[in-house]
Amino acid sequence: MNLRFIGREAERRQLQQLQKQNFLLVVKGRRRIGKTTLLCKAFPQASYIFIWPDKSPEWLTQQVGEQLRLPEFKKFSDLLLTLLNQKKMVVLDEFQNFLSIDRSLYGEMQKIVDERKAAGAFLQLAVAGSSHSLINKVFSSAAAPLYGRRTAEITLEHLSPASLFQELKLPLSEFIELWAVFEGVPYYYELLNLNQNARKNIQRLLLRKEALLQEEGKAVLSVEFGSDSKTYNTVLTALAEGKTRLAEIASVFDNRSTEVIKYLNLLRNEYRIVQRQTPLLSDPQKSREGEYQIIDNFLSFWFYFVDKQKQYLEQRRYPEILAFFETNFNSFVGKMFERFILLLWREQAFPLSPHLDKAGRQWGTISSSPPRQNQYEIDLCALNEQSNEILFGECKWQENVDAQKILQELRQKTAYVSWHNQQRKEYYALFAKSFKDQEITDKNVFLYDLAALEKILRKASRSTSL
Repeated sequence: MNLRFIGREAERRQLQQLQKQNFLLVVKGRRRIGKTTLLCKAFPQASYIFIWPDKSPEWLTQQVGEQLRLPEFKKFSDLLLTLLNQKKMVVLDEFQNFLSIDRSLYGEMQKIVDERKAAGAFLQLAVAGSSHSLINKVFSSAAAPLYGRRTAEITLEHLSPASLFQELKLPLSEFIELWAVFEGVPYYYELLNLNQNARKNIQRLLLRKEALLQEEGKAVLSVEFGSDSKTYNTVLTALAEGKTRLAEIASVFDNRSTEVIKYLNLLRNEYRIVQRQTPLLSDPQKSREGEYQIIDNFLSFWFYFVDKQKQYLEQRRYPEILAFFETNFNSFVGKMFERFILLLWREQAFPLSPHLDKAGRQWGTISSSPPRQNQYEIDLCALNEQSNEILFGECKWQENVDAQKILQELRQKTAYVSWHNQQRKEYYALFAKSFKDQEITDKNVFLYDLAALEKILRKASRSTSL
C-alpha cells in the first residue's frame, strides 16, 4: 500500500512545471515523509544519488560512477558536471550529509551552478534533506555556500487526516489511535498489518522484540544533534512526560532556567521540533502563559513509551513495557485527540470553521480561586474578531460522555474568558467517541461523536481531491 502520493497534487504540479526550465530545487521534510519517492516519481529519468553520511567523497564518487556506468572520476563535482553536460537531471538525496564528509563540495557546486546560470547551460538539479537545521546552513544563511542559488523550494508536510482516513478505510476510533502515534507520515502506515487492530500494530512496530520502529526516534534525531544530544533528549523527554511550562522543564536541570531557554529556543527555531503555544486570546510576544510541546506525534510517543522504557527494553522485560503502554496509552490518545480536532478545525473541515477562522487553545488564571486551583483550560477556542463571535470546545476521548454535564462545566470555564463579554455571541462544541444523550436543543451547541466526525472527514476528503 503506497500512500506517499495521496494529497500531494500541488507539489506534483509544481514539479511538472519545473521540468520546462532550468532549476535548483530544494525539497525538505522529516524522515520518512516521502521526499525521495516524490522526486523519483516526478523525475523518473533523473540520475538519483544518495549521499551517505559516513563514507568518503572518493568512495561516494566511485560508487555513483559504477552505479550510473560512468568513467572513473577523482572528484564528485566532476561527476556531477558530466551528468549535467549530458543534459541529465540529477537528484541528490540527504544533501546535508556533505557537511560531515566534505563541506568543500558545496563551494564546488556553487561554482558549477553560477557558471551554468551565466552561460545559460542545462541545469536541472534537485536536492533533498531530512535535516531542517543542516539544509538551512547550506541555503538560508547569508554566509552559506549556496545562499541565493535555489530557484524553488518544497517543504513536504504530513499527509492530511482526511486523505489518510479515506485511503485506509479503517474504523475511525482505530484510525485516530494510529494517527495519535504516526500522524501523517506515509511510511509508517505502509508497515501496518490491517488484520490487526491499532494497538496491536503499535506494539508490534514499537514495543515488542525486534520491533521495526524501535530505534526510529533515535534515527529521526541523529542527523540534528551532535555532542549535545543528551541535553536535547532530556528536554524532549520532559516535554513528553507533560512538563510543558518553563519552570517544570527547568526542574529537571536544577532550575537552571537560562540554560533551558537556550535549548528550547534551538529546538524551536533551528530544529523545528518544539513549538511554544500561548493562549489564543493573548499576545504571543507578551504572554507569560507559554507552554512548550513536541510538534511531532511520533516523537512524543517514542520519548514517552520507548525511550523512557529503554532499561526495560534492554532487559527484554516486554510484559512490563506493554503494561505501561496499556495503562497510559488512552490518556496519550486523549491529548492527541485535541490536536486532531484543532487540525481539522484549522483545515476548515467543520461548518463553522471557515467563519471562525482564528483557532487555538485557551487557558488562564482564575483570580478568585485558591492556589493550585486557579487555572482553567479550554481545548478549542475559535473566533471572528469582526463579528464578535466565539466558539468554545471540549474534547473527550471517552464513550458515553454526559454532554449536559460537560457543557455545564465548559460554560463555567468560559465565564473566566475576558473577550467582548457584553457583546459576544457564543457557540459550544463537544467532541467525544460517543455521547450518553444527544438531546440538546440549543442551536448554538454542536455535538460531534465518531459518527459525525467520520462524515466531516469524508466531506473534507472529497473537497481536497477536487
